[in-house]
Amino acid sequence: MAPNQSVELASIAPARQQAYAFLSHAFAAPPSEETLSTLGDESFLCWAARLFSAGVLRSMRALAAAREDKPKFRQDANQEFMNLFRVPGAQYVTPYESVYRDSRDIAGRQTPGLLMGPSAIEVQKWYRLGAVEVREEAEFLPDHICMELSFLAHLCAKEHAFITSGDNEKTQRSREMQRDFLASHPVCWVDRLKGKIHEKSRHPYFRAVSDMTVEFCRRDLATLEGFLGPADRSSSATS
Repeated sequence: MAPNQSVELASIAPARQQAYAFLSHAFAAPPSEETLSTLGDESFLCWAARLFSAGVLRSMRALAAAREDKPKFRQDANQEFMNLFRVPGAQYVTPYESVYRDSRDIAGRQTPGLLMGPSAIEVQKWYRLGAVEVREEAEFLPDHICMELSFLAHLCAKEHAFITSGDNEKTQRSREMQRDFLASHPVCWVDRLKGKIHEKSRHPYFRAVSDMTVEFCRRDLATLEGFLGPADRSSSATS
């Protein structure tokens, strides 16, 4: 990697960490009033215009407009969060990678849509490689979308720490891990998750968040591959 490329990547590591942390939280808990205010702020939308496509910006502006028009917008968003991600029912959307990508042999038949499939096991290997411990009593299974995005935020934070300490080898390795994890896991299934959210919900917050997640993951992978070369798209975490 050329020195100027390394400097450019270093300059955006904190912003990338914040973006992944925000998106992770959006799938882990209902939105706060502060979050809704930020997303609807014109200065934020102007900043986002430099990062996202016109389609995603339309979703974000629809969110801002809806929030202005509906006094109970946050309460409605809280209920929608429960309907989509917590309470099994007509609106429930399963936010786990295994459900979208894996199948298992049950009584001689390949059965898709089950929790804790091979994808979840592979993700756990990545977490161990990145020095992240997921306890058995954790609220979410390892391949929940919020866990995968949180892991990317963790790797971005590690990258920034290695940059600060001057450890070029570990900096490079952390970037490669980000690239390969994105290619092997989130980018492989977030589009299908987005499709389910759009199918089940008309609420502008969750539609905007799902649009932002898909586009940010894809663009971040493209950025990393542009600097580092093509990702290793095997699903295996290697040391």
